[in-house]
This record gives sequence, C-alpha cells and structure tokens, in this order.
Amino acid sequence: MIDIHFHCLPGLDDGPATWDEAVALCRAAASDGATRLIATPHVFRGEWINDDVGARDDLILRLNTLLGGRPAILPGCEYLFSREALTLLDHGKEGPLVGLNRSRYLLVELPPEIPQSAVEAAFHEFTIAGVTPVIAHPERHVGFRREPERLDRLVARGARCQVTAGGLLGDFGERTAEAVLDLFRRRLIHFVASDAHNLDRRPPRLAAARERVRASWGAEAEAGLFEANPEALIASEPLPWVPSGARTVGAAER
Repeated sequence: MIDIHFHCLPGLDDGPATWDEAVALCRAAASDGATRLIATPHVFRGEWINDDVGARDDLILRLNTLLGGRPAILPGCEYLFSREALTLLDHGKEGPLVGLNRSRYLLVELPPEIPQSAVEAAFHEFTIAGVTPVIAHPERHVGFRREPERLDRLVARGARCQVTAGGLLGDFGERTAEAVLDLFRRRLIHFVASDAHNLDRRPPRLAAARERVRASWGAEAEAGLFEANPEALIASEPLPWVPSGARTVGAAER
C-alpha cells in the first residue's frame, strides 16, 4: 500500500521528535503493509513553517538511507490553506508547496475560519494551474460536518478528498466515524491514509482500515481507495477510480 499522508520527518512538526522515533514509526507502517510513505510535514501551520524544501529533502534522503528503502519515503507536504495560497503557488516547483511525490496532487488542510468563497476561488485557480487539491481529513472539519454540500462544491470543481484510517475506525470518536460514512454515501472519498504521527496516539492503521472498507463498502472501493488511486497519484495521473455516481473527470484532470 501507499500511504499518502504520513508525518515521519523528525523535529519538523508534531510527528516524531528523533531519528529513532521516525525509523520505528516507518517500520511499523511497513509491518502494517505500506511499501511507500509520502512524508507530509505541516507547512505554514503555526510555528511549523517548514518552507525550506532543500532541508526537507535532506531529511527524506537520510531517512531512506536509515530504512534501506523499506518502506520508501517520498516527498510531499500538508499545506494549511491561507489567503496567501496563490502567491505561494506562483513559486512553482521551487516553492514550499510540494505536491505528493512532486505530482499535480497537493495535500491541503482547510482551517474552518477561511470563508468558503475564498477556498472555492483559490481552488479554481489551482485547477487552472494544473494542481489538484487533495483535502486532508474533511471528516474532522466542523464546517463540512455541518454543511457537507460545501465539500460537494469543492469536489465538483476538481478537488479530491482523503479521509483518515483512524477516523474510519472510530479512533476520533463516533461523530467522526459517522462523518466518514456520510462522505462515502455522498461519493466524496478518493483516498484513505493514516495521517500517522507516532506509535502511541496516532499510529499507522491502513491494514485495519482496508479490511473495514472491504467488509463494509466492497472490493471495488477497497481496490480503488488503497491501490488504484494512490498509484495514479504518485504518477501524477488522473484517478482511475471515483465513487459510484460521482463525476469521473475533475477540472484538473481534463
């Protein structure tokens, strides 16, 4: 499996603090069935600026060396959306907003205080620029839980959604688990990732989530969410699987 949302670079955010912790976390993910992990440190979130892409790449290189490529660590980030999004995007490949495996897919966390109109306008510009926003853990977003049609509009404009394995499994409470089910009913889930941070409170749990998806949503959803779509993402290709009845082509995939 490919875990597209994983906090494993030591000392950068609320993930592992040391190299030993980082290696142990990645090896736990490998034991859980992940062969590739996309390192997604928080970017422009409070004290975690992490805008030095070269420094992030150096950490990835060292972690890959320590792990011997098992699992392989790929570049990425989790960008906390702000009104400066388009300015940051203008920096292109040299800028701090690194797509998942440097692909067209950019992992974006949406703060609840940002107006929907500002997000929709920015996402429209993203798609024009060939960038597909992947909305991180929308099941934990208060605004989307209250008004899920807001997420409908973003997906209709080309965004894609990643829910968290722990959210699906009930680790964040019953309300969050119910929100995941509602997103699936609304055909708004395109990826499941661990969003792992550590071994005690936020461990990698993709295998358990995959089993739950297979049992509850069927083999087609399982293959799409855990195999086909992550493979397409790291190759910067259009997603081959979309939830039944959903739009098959987003604005950034034409």
